[in-house]
Amino acid sequence: MPHTPDAHRSKDPATTGPVRNYLPNAGLTVRLLVCGFAAMAIAPSSWTGYCRAAPQPTPINFSAIAQAIDFWFASQSGYQPGDLITRDQVATVLKKLEKAGIHVPDAKSIAERCLANDSFLVRELTTPGGKPFMRKLATKPGAFAHLDRLSTIPRGEKLIGDLIREKDGDKLIEYLATTKGGRNMGSMMAGVPGGNDLNKPTGRIYTVADFKAALQASLAKKSP
Repeated sequence: MPHTPDAHRSKDPATTGPVRNYLPNAGLTVRLLVCGFAAMAIAPSSWTGYCRAAPQPTPINFSAIAQAIDFWFASQSGYQPGDLITRDQVATVLKKLEKAGIHVPDAKSIAERCLANDSFLVRELTTPGGKPFMRKLATKPGAFAHLDRLSTIPRGEKLIGDLIREKDGDKLIEYLATTKGGRNMGSMMAGVPGGNDLNKPTGRIYTVADFKAALQASLAKKSP
């Protein structure tokens, strides 16, 4: 790697810690990722030249990409694994991957599948009261999708606000998402005026795990 003056060193964890320790034994994918994720740490003429000189990895080492993504999200203030992620965060990571030489064919559509920063769920679940509620649901498969669909029915947003403030309010969403009785109840919501089937997949990306799954599927389209 080109020499980097101390004054330009980045606090981005992708340039330090585990990634740096991994670098000497890693393939070209990790070198490219570190180059792109550290774009602000090195003078443009230096890092751009390095990226161009390095041949594209074949096939793509997705485990290295996933590791870099995990490190980036871990560096975000207040983030915990399983938290709801936003469109802006995903767009930022996708741009870093592009700079690192990893072209994602469906980058725009992947970002659009995430919730906007000003969406109801992001606003509610990132408040001091909403975060504990969110993190209880993070371990329940399908909970965020059920919560998302519930927010679109009449008075759904008010109901979610009430559940966030109530002790064990998360239990209703867990019931809807993980039990047979709850799923039956969710299906019946489609017959309510203005309602919808709470079990129907939303196609959205809610978590880092969802993001990595969508990214891997997109990159697989261009793999040799």
